[in-house]
Amino acid sequence: VPKIIQQVRPRHIEIEQFVDVHVPHQQEEIVHVPKIIQQERVQQQHVEMVVEVPVPMVQEEIVHVPKIIPQERIQQRPVEQIVEVPVPMVQEEIVHVPKIIQQERMQQQPIEQVVEVPVPMMQEEIVHVPKIIQQ
Repeated sequence: VPKIIQQVRPRHIEIEQFVDVHVPHQQEEIVHVPKIIQQERVQQQHVEMVVEVPVPMVQEEIVHVPKIIPQERIQQRPVEQIVEVPVPMVQEEIVHVPKIIQQERMQQQPIEQVVEVPVPMMQEEIVHVPKIIQQ
């Protein structure tokens, strides 16, 4: 934990002194003596002060970085290929399919009761069905 110490700062005051020096003449010479100015001197005193400063906490974090794997690049080139495909030919053929027709049938019994029962009846019809022949 860092400690903060308060201290009195010394003040620095710049003092300028001008000295004029003249070139000596034959008869007289004027010499200027610098003036001395008394100044108060600042003394430093050490003062210790304890201050609690919050310190930021460090937290670890796991970061997953993706790994780059170099791979060969596969180039595809379109190729034109002509293929002959056999087409099925259509040929008609006449097929006779019997058609069932229902018909009423009469039945007699020794009792004097008449019952009508439908009976299937055969009738022939020509139906055209195409026939597929492969080449």
